[in-house]
Amino acid sequence: MATERSIILTRDAARNRIWAEALTSAGIACVDLPLIRFEKLPLPQDLDPAAFDWLLFTSPQGVRAFLESCLTSGAARLGALGSGTAATLRAAGFAVDFDPQQKDGAAFAREFCVRFSPPAAILLPGPDRRMDEPVAILTGAGFTVRELPLYRTVPVAGADLPAAPCAPGDVVFFCSPSTVRAFTAAWDARPGAVAIGETTARACREAGFPVTVAETPDLRAMVRAAGLDPSTLNANLESEP
Repeated sequence: MATERSIILTRDAARNRIWAEALTSAGIACVDLPLIRFEKLPLPQDLDPAAFDWLLFTSPQGVRAFLESCLTSGAARLGALGSGTAATLRAAGFAVDFDPQQKDGAAFAREFCVRFSPPAAILLPGPDRRMDEPVAILTGAGFTVRELPLYRTVPVAGADLPAAPCAPGDVVFFCSPSTVRAFTAAWDARPGAVAIGETTARACREAGFPVTVAETPDLRAMVRAAGLDPSTLNANLESEP
């Protein structure tokens, strides 16, 4: 039986669709409300991913952007933040050498520094905007780090959004600070929210949302954090990006 309250999904359209289908199949009401899209960025001319000892990915989108840019990992070892990121790498045929279940990039970087020692050259493929903490933690530990911006996140145009984002009692799922910013730019409402990790939760708190943080960065944990029963969700979603 469908739940009375709805989950508002705010990721990009393609990934929203995956979660919407899973939730609907499980009898959990949801609203497909994509708030962001991705724009590809040109590659720097001096880039050679094979010159790095590690490639550390912090999101499934970072992996997809890396693959879409026709880049190769060479002999570098690969690290992934979260089960979805690791699953995206493995689905593309890559082995994952470092796969901690951490909530955010800072914790991911700290655990890397505990597990591995410099010197090592690290490449961070991902968005053009990211939190400063992971790079600061890695460089502070003695690693050589280079960020590789592969895409930018762009909010969906306001003209394409509804007048009201949700009904009373609905809960908004945020999976990145960019979705929080897109929501606050479009509406004054501050409904209850679930954040996929602490970085996103911080953005929610700063914007005035009452927020709960998922224990792990996946749909099942977010449903549980919303106070709903995730047991009817497909088990494969534990590794869905």
